[in-house]
Order: sequence, then C-alpha cells, then structure tokens
Amino acid sequence: CTGQSNMEFPVSRHPDVKWNTGMLNEAEELKDADYPEIRLFHVKHQLAHEGELDDCEGEWLVCNPKNLYDFSAVGFVFGRKLYKELKMPVGLIQSTWGGTHAESWTKLDVMKKNPLYADVLKDFALEGVKQQKNYCKVPATLWNGMIHPILGYTIKGNIWYQGESNVGRHETYAERLADMVQLWRKEWGLGELPFYFAEIAPYAYGGTQQEKAAYLREAQFRAQSLIPNSGMISTNDLVEPYEMYNIHPRNKTKVGQRLSYLALNLTYGLKQIHCFGPQYKSWTAKGSEAWVSFDHLEMGICRNYDLRGFEVAGEDRVFHPADKVWLHWQTNEVVISSEKVSHPVSVRYCFHDFQIGTMIGGNELPTIPFRTDNW
Repeated sequence: CTGQSNMEFPVSRHPDVKWNTGMLNEAEELKDADYPEIRLFHVKHQLAHEGELDDCEGEWLVCNPKNLYDFSAVGFVFGRKLYKELKMPVGLIQSTWGGTHAESWTKLDVMKKNPLYADVLKDFALEGVKQQKNYCKVPATLWNGMIHPILGYTIKGNIWYQGESNVGRHETYAERLADMVQLWRKEWGLGELPFYFAEIAPYAYGGTQQEKAAYLREAQFRAQSLIPNSGMISTNDLVEPYEMYNIHPRNKTKVGQRLSYLALNLTYGLKQIHCFGPQYKSWTAKGSEAWVSFDHLEMGICRNYDLRGFEVAGEDRVFHPADKVWLHWQTNEVVISSEKVSHPVSVRYCFHDFQIGTMIGGNELPTIPFRTDNW
C-alpha cells in the first residue's frame, strides 16, 4: 500500500493527537476491525540520499482497533474486503509519505539514463545537499529508504494513491509512473505484479475552474495503457462540496473497496464483482447535439435524469455547461446539448480541478472524467 498522503490517511488518529481526524464513519469501521488473520506492517518514514538501504523500522501487528491507529484507511479497507471474499490470510505493507513526488519512489539510475527526467535531475543538482530535508523534491530518496528494504517480501501486488504532488507536471506523469512500476517489478523479481491505483480526488488547486488536476487525472488514465496488468479507480464522486479545499477527503472506505474490486476481479478471477465504471469511448455531432458513447456500460447507468458535469463547446472553443443531458437507452449513448452551442465540436465531463459529476454506472461506479479535445 504505497503513495502519498491519501494512502497514508489513517483509519483513526491516536487519541493523543489534537487534530483527531480519521476516516469517515471511523467508529463504525473500527467495530469491524478485529481480524487476527490480517496482519499490518507500517514502514516508518526513512530518507536515504546516498544509496539503497537494506533495512527499515517496523513490525508485523495483528489487525485490531488499537493497531489501526495511524494505519492506512485505504489499505485496511482493501485488505478487509479481500479477506472476506477470499477467506485467506492477508498481509498489508504500508510504505507511504505525504507530499511526495512519484520521482522520489524511483531509482536514481533509471532517471539518469532518461532525458525525460532532466528537469528533476537539474533541480536536484542545483540545490544539492540544501534540499535534503525537502524529501518530496529529492529523487530516489524513498525508493532507497522505504521500498528497497522491503524487496525481500513475497508480495501479490501493489495499490497506489499518489499524484497530487505531480499536479502541474502532468505532461510526462504517465511515462514516469510506468517507469516506476517497471522498476519495482524488475527489482521484486516476481513477474508482472498487479498495479492498481486511485485517481486523485477533486480539489480546488487555486480555483474551481482551473484544470491543472484534470490534466493529471487524464495522465493517470493514460498510464493504464502503458502499464500492463494495471487498473485505475475513479474517486470523482467521493468528495463532498464542503471538501473543496480539503485535499484529504475522508471517504476512504469506498476508495479501498474499489481498489479491492480490481484485485478481486482481475487478479483473483471473481468476475461477478464489477470493477470498472463508465469510460469515454467516442462521440459524434448530430446537429446541435453531441452523442457520446461509453465503455463498461454492461449494467447501464443508474439514472437518466439530472446528469451533471457535462460541458460542450462550439467552434469558438468556449465551454458551456450542458442544459440538456439524456440517455438514449436503445444505444446507451448520452446526448448532450447547450442552447449556447449550435454546433458542438468538443465535450468535457468534470474536467476541472474540483467538479463532481452525477453519471454513475449501474454498478454504482462513477464515470471517469474526460475531454474529447486536445486544446
């Protein structure tokens, strides 16, 4: 269970911590937390600037409410769901650090050989030792200190929640994430280990109508095509309006559950568990309407009214919120129009830093944000 602060976000903060904020419905989750056959290992924060380490601090603990203080909420829910469905012991290793770049989790040799990382290595070279405390900008430090020491464990796969710290550097994120996964798989030596990850949640990075995070989410979605045996879950519907300026939304239960759906379906073969929400496939203009088709609509969508989150643009490339959205059930196409657009040339769905959509698949999984243009 790896990544930055949203994977690090705990089930329950220790009572001695004054800002005692754990996951949503924390008390209810802790009532279902005694599982002797689920074991927890939390790698303590450890930076390594000079090279790879072979050891780290941590201990295996039995899963119970006491030991879940400061353990990953997403990881716990993921593991509990696997245990309940598979009826076999589950081990969870948490190696996380809030605010970290993906490059911090990648081996330095990988980056030195690739011009893709010239910006990161240039910044590192310029700042040198002065940046050592700024762990999130130092490449390889967390690979060295928090991944390399646990390579000896035989693992089944990895779940990952990271990306917020790469917002603004989306152009190469998909390739960099693919490089990281390739490195991890090579070094673990256990084949093409599953890699399942969470889309970053809606958050107002300086304003609701900006698109910096939207581009990063788009890169995350594209990363699936570069990483074999991978999958991404959407979190678009798991944030409340009052969490617009909270980069750590508290609904971690559904994040963990959705990641478990990927593992149960794709890794363990439980095909009755649906793991993908609607994904944009193609679109066509018919007069003043945009007709959009989607993949993964085997169970349809759960509503054909109040479908919010869609925008449409004409030849002036100015987007307007759709004022009419309806489902053409015979073909499962969504028909979108705006009175301000006579001839649509592009459609977007929740393509902003913070925008929550209402199009949910029949399996209760949300539509992944998208755009049909490349402006």
